[in-house]
Amino acid sequence: MRSRSAMAALAVGVTLALAACGSSDTTGNTTGKSAPAPAPAGPKGSPVKLMSIVPLTTPATNFPEQAGAAKAAARALNKRGGINGHLVQVDVCDSKNDQAAGEACARKAVNGKYLAVVSAFSTAGGINAILEKGGVPSIGSSGVAGDGSDLTSKISFVYQPASTYSEAACPQLLKDSAKISKLGVVNYDISAASRLGVLAGLGGKAAGVGTQEIKVAPTTSDYAPIVARVTDAGAQGVTTGLAEPSAISLIQAGGNKLSYCNAAGTISDANLVKLGPAAKNFYAVGAFPLFNQSAKYPELTRLQSELDADFAAGDKDAAKNLRHVTSTIGGWLAVQIVEQVGKKVTGDLTAKSLLAQLNQTKGLNVQLVPPLDFTKPNAVPGLTRLFNNTLLGQRWDPAKKTFYATGKTYDGQKILAAGAK
Repeated sequence: MRSRSAMAALAVGVTLALAACGSSDTTGNTTGKSAPAPAPAGPKGSPVKLMSIVPLTTPATNFPEQAGAAKAAARALNKRGGINGHLVQVDVCDSKNDQAAGEACARKAVNGKYLAVVSAFSTAGGINAILEKGGVPSIGSSGVAGDGSDLTSKISFVYQPASTYSEAACPQLLKDSAKISKLGVVNYDISAASRLGVLAGLGGKAAGVGTQEIKVAPTTSDYAPIVARVTDAGAQGVTTGLAEPSAISLIQAGGNKLSYCNAAGTISDANLVKLGPAAKNFYAVGAFPLFNQSAKYPELTRLQSELDADFAAGDKDAAKNLRHVTSTIGGWLAVQIVEQVGKKVTGDLTAKSLLAQLNQTKGLNVQLVPPLDFTKPNAVPGLTRLFNNTLLGQRWDPAKKTFYATGKTYDGQKILAAGAK
């Protein structure tokens, strides 16, 4: 068995910055405070502050909807009485997907005595080292920090596994849904991408699917020759660690003669619509159920109603056209976790007491992911702070312009363990 030695290849930096849910309008309440007025019988204690650290002003990767979901959740929470009588305020800090900017946000969270950072997104890294030194928990980050700290820092609690496990789960998903027997793995020819090929190789071995890795220069614009290499290798499907524009070019070149699989959110719904029939065979692995599954997951109805109420109150970041399953649910769940865990804190509600309570928490049921156990680190080296291994299969429907669930569920940790044997 190669178990731990093979798994060690999945250490820090296992993912690239691939989750770009589309460029969104960053106007509205994205840089100020969201401190919804409590109901007359609402919170009476001193306010506690949460910070959402997300990119808002980059050329491509912006997540105002992730911050908007956190603000909407806090508004609704305050109407329920807050946390042990404390009003909850959400402030938003623009990470700009830049290390210096992200670190400045983290210092503000520490120096400002914030209770926690919720649903952070930055591929640059640097944030968690500052939060860890200051004892401020980070709940629900996207897990894509370039320094790997989202998945290793002792103050980090990650429940979004899609960007971490996607290339490992895609071989099985495409085998189940598209009946492929060989998979092309297209990644950039840079050192940071090498681990993505390892993930796909382990996933392919676990699924009994052959894999052929093809590396491309980050400046590649013509993907027709890449598609030819994929088909010449006998592959019927492709998974990639490419940035969104490159992934779109690949699908345009390959059309519907290939099946594709990425982490949910790496190509926006708007761009999938533009791809038309070429995206007919596009699949994704996601961490959360789809918005159209509210009959099975009633908590989605509450989420949507809270966002609607926040939008009606003037928060443009809660607009329907911005909502995306990965970023919206991720941001909203972080506040649900703060609420449930925070209410168990006895004594002063501080970052220190919340962090201590988080580390004692198991069986936490937030309904949209399996129960979370924060007392058991992930066994995969480099992924110790990833507490959810479950991935859900999705397929894009060009006619209805939305995803639907394939009905298949995958355990990323088990896939890696099987591939490492």
